[in-house]
Amino acid sequence: MVHQELALFPDLTVLANLFIGNEIVRGGRMDMRAMELAARPWMDRLDLRFPSDTPVGTLSIGERQLVEICRALIQRPQILILDEPNSALSEGETNRLFGILEILRDEGLTLLYISHRLKEVLRISDVVTVMRNGKVVRTDPVMALDVPILVEAMLGRKQGDHYPSRAGRAPSKGKSLEIRNVSVCGRLNDVSLTARPGEVIGFAGLEGSGIQTLFGIVFGNRTPNSGAITYPDGAPGPRTVNDAVRRGACLVPSDRRKLGLMMERTFIDNVRQICIGVLPEAPFFPGIARARRDAERMRRLLQIKLSSIEQRPAQLSGGNQQKVVLAKWLVVDPTLFILDDPTRGIDIGAKREIFDLIDTIARDGGIVLFHSTEMSELAGVADRVLVFYGGRIVGEVRGAQIDEEALLHYINTGDLHHAV
Repeated sequence: MVHQELALFPDLTVLANLFIGNEIVRGGRMDMRAMELAARPWMDRLDLRFPSDTPVGTLSIGERQLVEICRALIQRPQILILDEPNSALSEGETNRLFGILEILRDEGLTLLYISHRLKEVLRISDVVTVMRNGKVVRTDPVMALDVPILVEAMLGRKQGDHYPSRAGRAPSKGKSLEIRNVSVCGRLNDVSLTARPGEVIGFAGLEGSGIQTLFGIVFGNRTPNSGAITYPDGAPGPRTVNDAVRRGACLVPSDRRKLGLMMERTFIDNVRQICIGVLPEAPFFPGIARARRDAERMRRLLQIKLSSIEQRPAQLSGGNQQKVVLAKWLVVDPTLFILDDPTRGIDIGAKREIFDLIDTIARDGGIVLFHSTEMSELAGVADRVLVFYGGRIVGEVRGAQIDEEALLHYINTGDLHHAV
């Protein structure tokens, strides 16, 4: 099984991770050459071009996901279960993975493929089963299905509009976030933009295009080599993460388990995490009565499915885990929201709830920087989309220009003048 959440050892090499629990041993010692020979054909098929002695912790999240898939394939299973295997993969990596899965299916392998990306489900599957609230809703050959039918089965109601209406939503006159000529050697090149209260700015780009680097600068966890940032309070950009948070910024990271949550602590502990030692008006350790009130309020506001507020995020679904990440920020009333792929690996119902929340934040005058690896989400949620390519903003699209297929073309070519 390839799990949705990565289960790799970051300090070990790629080769060591590929054979964890299945090491080739000869004479009481691991046979590194034999493992390399066994791994290399699968690494080549997945186009893993880095050396097998590369520490996994140095790889991107997409590369790590491919390592996880490679580890499963090396074992030559008869049944392969894949839970959101491409949630962090680019379009090219996804196409490559699907090509391999189709070959394996034709070779007799049984594949159980779990995904919330419905177009991909229809593309890769022979038979589709829809489950809701622990029960099988329907099972049909893929030829008898389309996206609206699947959505209705998953939600228990007609599809309607998957995204909230942007009618009446407009930038307000409050103070903006200003980014001017920001550069980071090898990662960002002369990036400038203005983010105004009341608008959702979409960020489109492949992994490594510079979006995460820019988000890190805005959130105070890295320093640019040149350029300047002016926060909505009129002061220069933050020097530290604590400074950013105290001045109203929050960051929802793409890797919620590693960077967004304390998985083995309670929901209460996660909700009060930001209050402790960060907000100047808060005591170092807020009282449990206040923490319980905040936790219950966030639970109701975000409709988080918990057995109790003492439950741990490790026991929750991906969608509810992401709501916990949002809850810990909302409790301190931020005004600048940096959302890095906030719907990655969650179901369609939870996605709609998060889209509604983003719309509410914008209508209440918040500044929203929204990155998604799914172009349809940018088209459905953002007021305008900035396209990143090779560390630069190569263009901006608005209105009818925010088209899923066009955005895919833009981020893969950097060419906004000739759409596919």
